[in-house]
Amino acid sequence: MKKRHIVCLTFDFDAISGFIARGQTSPSWISRGEYGPRVGMPRLVALLKRYNIKSTWFVPGHTAETFPDAALEIHRAGHEIGNHGWTHQSPLGMSRDQERDELLRANETPKRLTGKYPRGYRSPVWDASENTIDLLLENGFRYASNGMANDYSPYRARVGDVITMYEPPNLAGRRR
Repeated sequence: MKKRHIVCLTFDFDAISGFIARGQTSPSWISRGEYGPRVGMPRLVALLKRYNIKSTWFVPGHTAETFPDAALEIHRAGHEIGNHGWTHQSPLGMSRDQERDELLRANETPKRLTGKYPRGYRSPVWDASENTIDLLLENGFRYASNGMANDYSPYRARVGDVITMYEPPNLAGRRR
């Protein structure tokens, strides 16, 4: 029997948004961020096409809005576009309302460009706040790619964990 390998290939397509979020707005930083939409992304899309590989691209709303032709090229090549926040800022310092607004604003540009809301989410800083999971569920997301407690099976995120340094055991919250 022929062996089958399953791989999930994803890209964070930040462009200039990550630099702007860190206050790096000099011409040098911006040119680094422009490399992705102008050079890197077309090369990757062509390579994926050559091998008939589909992938997921997590794109900040700011990137999709700034480089709509690049986002459309990704979509037209048959790749999924996932939500990667609007401004590539951490949700950890945001209020629940700010995080919700950031999440929903980041959905609108892909919807306008492709006709579809993103189904998946990847935190811009690979971390989740105490509100992230509930906000994703409340707003119809099917998955988030931040959980790492499993490899081949979907990881069901929890809310309400009690994590302590000096008073073990840690208590697992409820699965969502």
